[in-house]
Amino acid sequence: MSSGGTSTGGAAGSSGSAAAGRPPSDAGAGGVPPIGPGGAPNGGNPAVAGAAGAGGTPTAELPPAGGNGSLKDKFQNYFPIGAAVDANGPTTHGELLSRHFDSVTPENEMKFASLQPTEGQFTYGPADRIVQYASQNGMKVRGHALVWHSQNPDWLWQGPGGGTVSKQTLLARMKAHIDAVAKHFRGKVYCWDVVNEAVMNDGHLRGPDEPDGQKSRWLELIGEEYIAEAFRYAHEADPDAKLFYNDFYNYIPDKQQAIYELMKKLLEAGVPVHGVGLQAHLNIEPSTDPMNQAYHQHVEKLEKAIQLYSSLGLEVQITELDLSLYIPGVMYTEDTFYTAATFTAELKARQAARYRAFFEMFRRHHRELTGVTLWGIADDNTWLSEFASMRKDFPLLFDDRHMTKPAYDAVMDW
Repeated sequence: MSSGGTSTGGAAGSSGSAAAGRPPSDAGAGGVPPIGPGGAPNGGNPAVAGAAGAGGTPTAELPPAGGNGSLKDKFQNYFPIGAAVDANGPTTHGELLSRHFDSVTPENEMKFASLQPTEGQFTYGPADRIVQYASQNGMKVRGHALVWHSQNPDWLWQGPGGGTVSKQTLLARMKAHIDAVAKHFRGKVYCWDVVNEAVMNDGHLRGPDEPDGQKSRWLELIGEEYIAEAFRYAHEADPDAKLFYNDFYNYIPDKQQAIYELMKKLLEAGVPVHGVGLQAHLNIEPSTDPMNQAYHQHVEKLEKAIQLYSSLGLEVQITELDLSLYIPGVMYTEDTFYTAATFTAELKARQAARYRAFFEMFRRHHRELTGVTLWGIADDNTWLSEFASMRKDFPLLFDDRHMTKPAYDAVMDW
């Protein structure tokens, strides 16, 4: 997610509120998003229409669907269907959550700054309430995220006597945090996004030389070993939890390959990593600009990521799925922001076709995919509408009134 005042249609960056960090290559001028070139209706774009029908296992060979009553019932023989929730989600969206989802991911409540704003003082309350709701409703919980370049407290980087923290002290702090958090939720959280967004678009590891908001002090102060150590610490604290590396833009070839090489290296070193999370913040159509990340945003390229990572014996999950109406690379002004009135039947149909294409591909890979999580529950509570630009988006399967959309019908109609 982006911090501050711009929101781009190429929604990147993990988790929940606008206080995260978006790759600067997506930031637009004038305080409003760039979101891909073009802007015209998709026409015959194969990524929106029939692209998902090619390749993979024929539908007839897939296991039977679980019924038509809800998302989780429909996909019960395929993979759990999850939703990201904030602390108020069980109250404001409880009926939708319990009916349609069998997994939840706390949006921000398990991040470092949320759980340990002051050294040694943990604030588990909001996260505990989400976990309790999940337990009462028979839902699984994904932990998100133990180590990330964003949403960290300032004290984490400060030395005991002032100045910058030493490598050994920072490693000790990381271990203490992971140890406390993973043990607190042991038996309640079935998997963790242990390291989040460590790889840049061109494949290099996120370090201290990135633009503001994108720097990683973990790499700067510890080095590449922080990634392996985070997984080792998490496994020591909760040996039963599945441990994931989570990132966005997995459809970019260079980044996709770099993540594969990183996972292969970790596995060869005996590091306990069990899966890769693909955030899948998508848009209503790809960009036509080869320099824009969303130029690569096609079904077959995300499918390749699933195949590539699973070839290492890793689980793969879609961890932060949504589908913005805005097109990466296009500059939007206030008068072109979408509203309920301008979210037309044609736009709804295009969004539905795009969702259908990706879910058809997900179903083909049900043996490799162990979860699909929507990043939000309904359009009245999405991080894509929380930027300072006040730009409204409609990226999910349920509308502002918690009613189903054509996108929902497309996902369910098979």
